[in-house]
Amino acid sequence: MTDRFVAEPDPARELAWLRERLTPETDGRQHVVTEVVPEGFPAYVRVFHSWWLEEVPGLRRTWREMAGAAGVQYQGELTDESLGQEVLNPPVGEQWETTGAEADADTRRGLVEILSDATASGQAVFFSYELAKSLCDEEPIVWRSSLTGLEAVREHTGEEYGGPEHWWPADRSWVVACDWDLTSTYVACSEELAELLVRSDRVEALRVAPTARIDGT
Repeated sequence: MTDRFVAEPDPARELAWLRERLTPETDGRQHVVTEVVPEGFPAYVRVFHSWWLEEVPGLRRTWREMAGAAGVQYQGELTDESLGQEVLNPPVGEQWETTGAEADADTRRGLVEILSDATASGQAVFFSYELAKSLCDEEPIVWRSSLTGLEAVREHTGEEYGGPEHWWPADRSWVVACDWDLTSTYVACSEELAELLVRSDRVEALRVAPTARIDGT
């Protein structure tokens, strides 16, 4: 399959299985991993988005490095608030930043490469925009393409929508998700794919429990 993409004629049908397996949000309750990726998978992984300084092009920091600088534990529920302003805002005029709503370009590329190793060749992948579309009073859209069609889908849909909120292959063996309020991407997957993600040097990732908090991440 090439990087060409087509819009699914019935996006609600394509999204139905996903909606059915997401933990419902409840007011007053802590938000958890399975609110953004489906319940019932063998493993769950948090993929961190890189930190960078606007003033120093090309300089990147991992969340592990930021946690070390802040003197806090590096773990799956780590939040940017726990890093503290002294770490996030070093000298005057500098501020460490990370992306929300979708992973940075390097992390996206790494994810696509790793997922490609765990996905049957030629299998269709679905990319959905639901929340971002609803905020603009538009109907959800689901694109069908190849895994490597991610960037073409992003460019075509437009920066104002961020990246796709969910992506998954036709066999539903994994699901990638990033909510607009998050600065990390979450993956529901097999044990084997989870190991590939956490052991890879192409992304920064940690295993998390399906009930792990995502507040502030």
